[in-house]
Amino acid sequence: MFIRETITKNKVTNKSYKKHVLVESYRTENGPRQRVVMQLGTLTLPKSEWKKLAAALEGRLAGQVTLFEEEKEIAEAAESAMANYSFNQKKVDTKKQRRSKAVYASIDLNSVSTGESRSLGPELVGHAAWQQLELDQLLDDCGFSPTEQALAEAVVVGRLVAPSSDLASWRWLRERTALVEMLSVDLSHIGKDAIYEIADLLLSNKTDIERGLRIREANLFSRPHQVFLYDLTNTYFEGSAKKNELAHRGKSKEKRTDCPLVTLALVVDDAGFPIFSQIYEGNKSEPETLKDILERLNKDASLKWQEIYP
Repeated sequence: MFIRETITKNKVTNKSYKKHVLVESYRTENGPRQRVVMQLGTLTLPKSEWKKLAAALEGRLAGQVTLFEEEKEIAEAAESAMANYSFNQKKVDTKKQRRSKAVYASIDLNSVSTGESRSLGPELVGHAAWQQLELDQLLDDCGFSPTEQALAEAVVVGRLVAPSSDLASWRWLRERTALVEMLSVDLSHIGKDAIYEIADLLLSNKTDIERGLRIREANLFSRPHQVFLYDLTNTYFEGSAKKNELAHRGKSKEKRTDCPLVTLALVVDDAGFPIFSQIYEGNKSEPETLKDILERLNKDASLKWQEIYP
């Protein structure tokens, strides 16, 4: 057996990588051939020591210990290679064993159908984050009932997993997601009007919810707050929105200057954690709203930031 070095080059970074393998030669009817016995990763041993390491590994594979292992560097390299080999061999053996015990059955693909299939993965992440932030307790402090708390979680997670309209969120909740099985209240038969109503209830408690979230985030991620970033964006209404006092024509960031707009402001810290948000008329710009935002920050400062960020 002998050790072979191969060099591969990353076409994107143009960086070269070395790897080493243990190779053995064997005879076949068509002449001598070679095969890789063991992956060795990248060796740090000098090339003059590779022959000793190859002999030591050949002995290990045969259940023997060679005299070369009396040298510390050879013994350590052989031990590391054998540990990696044993791990990989165990995976291979487990896979073979699983295949040998597999039971196969013929299926007519033309007759296969599915029903009541629902998404689960991203909902688990959203539900875990909701629990870690203790949002149910926060909403309870705001006077939300258990049903309203569950409905709020459904709407918020729905915006993260499948962002769309309120009507589409209601259909997602009824037909496409397994989130309903994680909630403390059964929402499987909730009406679509409840989706609109919970959004209004969340908006009316926005200030208390944002402040509570900042306290919980500060407890989870303790860090100084010295820099705040502020930016505006806007979105448009398809209709005339004549009864909406905030809907005005302006410069649309989505190139929809033909539609009435509403402006959304967000203040975050230097790590991207939201501090608070605000909704303005659609024709507002950053300079016009900066004074209001600074006054809001000063107001929060008067509440003692150490209470928000202990």
